[in-house]
This record gives sequence, structure tokens and C-alpha cells, in this order.
Amino acid sequence: MRYSIFFFFLFALSLCIVIFLKNEYFDKKITDQKMDFFISTNMSFDSLVYRLDDMSNNMHPVSKIFFRKFLAQKRLEYWYKPGRYVLNDFSSLNDVVNKLRSRAQDPVNLTFNSMDNIAPLLSIMQSNLELDSIDMISYLDSINFPIDSLSLLLIPNTYELFWDISPENLFIRLQSEYKKFWNPDRLRAATINNLSEHEVFILASIVDKEASHVDEMAKIAGLYINRLKKNWALAADPTIVYIWRKNHGQQLRRIRNKHIEFTKDSKFNTYYHKGLPPLPICIPSFQAIESVLYPENHNFLYMCARPDNSEYHNFAVNHFEHQANAAAFHAWLNKRKIY
Repeated sequence: MRYSIFFFFLFALSLCIVIFLKNEYFDKKITDQKMDFFISTNMSFDSLVYRLDDMSNNMHPVSKIFFRKFLAQKRLEYWYKPGRYVLNDFSSLNDVVNKLRSRAQDPVNLTFNSMDNIAPLLSIMQSNLELDSIDMISYLDSINFPIDSLSLLLIPNTYELFWDISPENLFIRLQSEYKKFWNPDRLRAATINNLSEHEVFILASIVDKEASHVDEMAKIAGLYINRLKKNWALAADPTIVYIWRKNHGQQLRRIRNKHIEFTKDSKFNTYYHKGLPPLPICIPSFQAIESVLYPENHNFLYMCARPDNSEYHNFAVNHFEHQANAAAFHAWLNKRKIY
């Protein structure tokens, strides 16, 4: 009789413990909103356990006695993998562990558009990925790929990537997007304009810096292409601004002859050197690239900013018209003491 009572008591106690642990591990919610959970490449299992224990601070202290046993039963140490995991709101510990052991990490979106140089992109990468910018630069060095040449490869867009992507795999992805961009229609359009793939990007960078409005890009692109066809110098002010900012760390508000003369030895000076610069002067926007591929067909050879705050341009087919437009614009700048 005593043994029966003892076993009954033991069974009842075990059942209570099972129900208690089920409530703690399977039913109790440890997240109250959707959240990102990151497992870094070098995170140890003990560190992961600590993170999970910290998340489970609303659980009963007694349940923590069996905490590691529960994780061992789930074989989390074997299955967990670095990455970003999105945890649903109102997830239990069991839900979280199942998500982590599934290895089904959730991608992040890496978005970029036109930028003055590569540095902001490296910063965006470092903010959104586990990837360190130094590791990316080191990888590019290891394959003898100059970092400035990335501006000839980058297609502004939103890239869906895994958070723990390696420098090599990121570079492969950028190359893949580049090849995908250059479909037969775009290659044909570049050929019609007598431009290589790289030349499209270089000219697009100048258009991007010249145009303040997307709806004027195709007209500006058409003007520059007209100059190239006539073997004229592009005489693009943005290239002088680029040289001055790179060499002197200053942003020019007004281009004068002294600035053009002072930078004449630079291959980026499109007043003294015909054709296109050796590299883009920025990472061009998608719209600028498209405008170079599909420029507006016209006879304009000159342009000058309008004497107002619209940031649009007046276009001209001959130098006489252009001189009148330029005189009006310079008078407007003088009136506003922009020297």
C-alpha cells in the first residue's frame, strides 16, 4: 500500500513537472513583437544559450534548472547556424529554438542608389550585414580588383542577401546582377550610341551629377552623346567639381576658368581632354544609366542652367544662343553673390 501511494505521488509529481515545463517552454510567450535575432559567425554555443536565457527572463526560475537539458533534447548545439532570424511576435522558447535550428535564416535588404563614391556603400554594407568593410576591401585587394572600379560594376537596386554573406559571395552577387542588367536590349542600345558597357556607366555618372531632375536626364544624355559624335570635348562642369572635391575637399558652387585651368592635367578634366574620363565620377543612379542607353534624340550641343531656382537647363543648338543663355545665368549668380 505504501509503495502504491509513493508511486502515485511520484507519478503525480512527474506529471506536474511535465505540465509545468510544457507551459514554460511551449506555451509561455517570450517575445511580444516581431524581432531580429542575429547569430554571428564566431558566436559560441554558450553565448547563444546566454542570449536565449536572457530572452526568457519572464519564465519561472525553476524552469531554468532544465533549460540546458531542453536545448540538448532539441539538439540546438548541432543545428544552429550563423545568420539573421526573424522571430514572430508571441513566440515561445520552443518556437524560437525551432526557428534557430531550422537554419532557415531570413535575408536582409541592401538598398543603394546614386552615391558620390564607394565609401557610403561600404558603410551601408557594414550597417546591414555582418560583413566588415575592411574585409571587403581586403578581398578586393586579394583578387587585384581596384575598389574604385566597383563604380563600373554596381547596379543601384535593392539586393536581398543573407546577413552573414562572405565578401567573395557578395562580389559574385554584384557580378551576377551586373550581367543580368546587361540584357540583349541594353547591349544593343549601348552599341547604337557607340558606347561600351563601362562607358555607359561613366557617362551616366556625369549625367547624374549634371541633372537635378530625372525628367531632364535623357535630354542631357542626348546632348553629351551629340558632342561625342562630333569629337568635341564634353566640357562637363561636374567633372571639374569632382576633381576639386577629390583634391581639395571643397564643393565648388560656381565653376570658373581658373578652376578649369588649375585642373587641366587631370584625366577627369573634360574641358582639356576629349572623350570620357577613365572612371565614373560617382555611382550613377539607375535612371541616369537608362537615360544614357535611351537618350533623347535632338540637335542640342550646348546647355546652361536656367537663371532661376528650378535647377533645369536652357538648351541651345549653336554658340550664339548659348552665349545669351550663359550671360543671363551668370548675371543671376552675380546678383545673388554666388562667386
